[in-house]
Amino acid sequence: GEGQSACACQKQGRQEVVDIYMERYRRGKGKRQLLGSHQKCWIWGRNAVLESLRSGRWPILELRIADDVQSANLDAVRADAKRLGIVPIAVTAAEIVRLCHSTEHQGFLAKMAEYPYVEWPATLADLRQRPAPLVMALDAIQDPFNFGAILRSAEVFGVDAVVIGTSNQVEVTSMVARSSAGAVNRLAIARVDELPSALSGMRDAGLSIIGASERAGSAVDRMDLVHGLTIVIGNEGRGLSPAVQAVCSDFARIPQHGGIGSLNAAIAASIIMYEIRRQRSK
Repeated sequence: GEGQSACACQKQGRQEVVDIYMERYRRGKGKRQLLGSHQKCWIWGRNAVLESLRSGRWPILELRIADDVQSANLDAVRADAKRLGIVPIAVTAAEIVRLCHSTEHQGFLAKMAEYPYVEWPATLADLRQRPAPLVMALDAIQDPFNFGAILRSAEVFGVDAVVIGTSNQVEVTSMVARSSAGAVNRLAIARVDELPSALSGMRDAGLSIIGASERAGSAVDRMDLVHGLTIVIGNEGRGLSPAVQAVCSDFARIPQHGGIGSLNAAIAASIIMYEIRRQRSK
């Protein structure tokens, strides 16, 4: 009798341990993944944080606001946070600096979940229903400031979708979000395994694939850019990869009159997007 009783107690004890670990597993399974490590999951600055709140698209896990912030739209910020089920945490400016290691936070700091890229097949199907879609494709942009600046211009000039690959391409990070001034929340950004394959699909859908190249024979202001098209911006150092060049329908260059060989990728993208909108506004 005593042996059976001891055995039963041991089984009960083991079951309690199992139950505890299963509960921990279930809780952990439901948690959202962070944007990056503890240091890299934060975005800060008024525009970047407030745009994330307004759009409600990119999940915010925690929101901290410095207790000395003097903002006219602070009530609107709290209202947006409440709508998303977020309780803002009032902290000192020094605490924000401690967490993000920057003094350029303007009193706003947010811990972000993984960035919500759009599904490319569904996005392409939607683009096919539009009269003249404009897509921006990036071929291995590695500098987060370049990437963010391109996204900022893409939003300003009304780009319908941005497509990036996975090879040698910077993802949407905290630094990209900040340099885009919050544009990451207003754009449909898709991430695909094979960019050349995605470009082929766009071409099959009726879009012209135009690669930006300083060696192109056609100047961008001499080309017809009012139809549906995809502009491809290449890597900061090597430009467009051979596999991407093979898919392009045409190439465009920006006329230059100075002695410097080429433009920064972000500036080149902005000039081309401006020319497209200039032509389409006529």
